[in-house]
Amino acid sequence: MYLFCPNCQSTKIKKNGHTYYGKQNHQCKCCGRQFVLNNKHTKPEWLKFLIEKALKERLSLRAICRVFGVSLTWLQAFSHLLWEQTPRHLGISAAVEKRIKKLQVFGIQADELWSFVQKKKRKRWIWVAYDPVHRLVVACYIGGRGKSAAKKFWKKIPSTLRECYFETDHWEAYQSIIPKNQHKVGKDLTYYIEGFNATIRARVSRLVRKALSFSKLEKWHNLAIQWFFWQFNLEQQHYM
Repeated sequence: MYLFCPNCQSTKIKKNGHTYYGKQNHQCKCCGRQFVLNNKHTKPEWLKFLIEKALKERLSLRAICRVFGVSLTWLQAFSHLLWEQTPRHLGISAAVEKRIKKLQVFGIQADELWSFVQKKKRKRWIWVAYDPVHRLVVACYIGGRGKSAAKKFWKKIPSTLRECYFETDHWEAYQSIIPKNQHKVGKDLTYYIEGFNATIRARVSRLVRKALSFSKLEKWHNLAIQWFFWQFNLEQQHYM
């Protein structure tokens, strides 16, 4: 059960004794507000389930608020709780890594997507390593587009999969991180990841090129995108 402070919507809540009538009293660790749990401050599980599914589609937060009749403050707190659960490995277990390496019909394809935080001048590039055979996001990194960002992206890829061969376009940063004997270069080689990029732009509202659903803070921009990749991987592994 999710508890939210009715004053500041913080989720940092502690039990604080009982009221005169024997009801459990709660206190917010952030603002100090004391309150008794009631239906006004909690949402039914079926509603949370539907809202979680809506967060995986091309809907802005305000659109979800209008559809499900929840406040923006509550939705932000709920989505933040979900996004912060994202594992670093994006749901790619050691067993899945072995399977990807064993069934490498195509190379692991890598590409970058343009995005921004707060305003378009604050560009953020989403580096993605994608396995086209199992349709899984192997790793991602969000930051700049230069060689230093490429090195950080390379470290995000599981060590066992760095031994695979990779397929990229002609962007020079890839040449600084991928060994020559494992690297195939060509615009026509990134066919599958280009299609994947189009898919996630169609499903993640903050990645739509002309939209108002942009992120104001880099932390939530990164976590929201990584959370989507994690959920995408879970969906794909369900059919493996």
